Amino acid sequence: MISMIGSSMTWFAVSIWIWQLTGRATDLALFGFFSQLPQIFTYLISGTIVDRTNRKLLMIVGDLMTGVITIILAVLYFGGHLQIWHLYLTAAIAGIFEQCQGLAFEASISTLVDREDYTRATSMGFMAEFASYGLGPALAGVLYLTIGLGGIMAIDIVTFVIAISIVLLVRIPQPKRLEIETNSTTPTSF
Repeated sequence: MISMIGSSMTWFAVSIWIWQLTGRATDLALFGFFSQLPQIFTYLISGTIVDRTNRKLLMIVGDLMTGVITIILAVLYFGGHLQIWHLYLTAAIAGIFEQCQGLAFEASISTLVDREDYTRATSMGFMAEFASYGLGPALAGVLYLTIGLGGIMAIDIVTFVIAISIVLLVRIPQPKRLEIETNSTTPTSF
């Protein structure tokens, strides 16, 4: 939840920055478009990736890559070189990793809690997601005036470190893969 709120703060603050820089709704719409477009294609294969890859690793890589992207944006911002196309590109890349990370997290819930606690655990996951939708932009709106985009990015980087540290400490079991046996003695007719 901490990392999700941090990311939500950054993306909302970036939206404010885009608006302040250009004053054009088209630039804001393109930012949203480029963050969502890769996820559409990632949806087609993300389930297979999550089923065949270590879920803990996927969650760590997702946070790590999004953190690296935020660091790159912060360096560009503080250096005075941040441009809108950087945001479009990084939003697209982050969207891919966030999709796989989120699916790995959701799929891991069933391996972490007992069956009777599954509903509660799933509800807590949804609460974290919706908290990021509400708290992230609200905090970014307040903090943008005092610490600016760079300060919000710094907070987001700290949230990535916290999230990665927590995931490293938690044992996340991989589900057992079932092998489908084929009977080679069964005749095939056409």
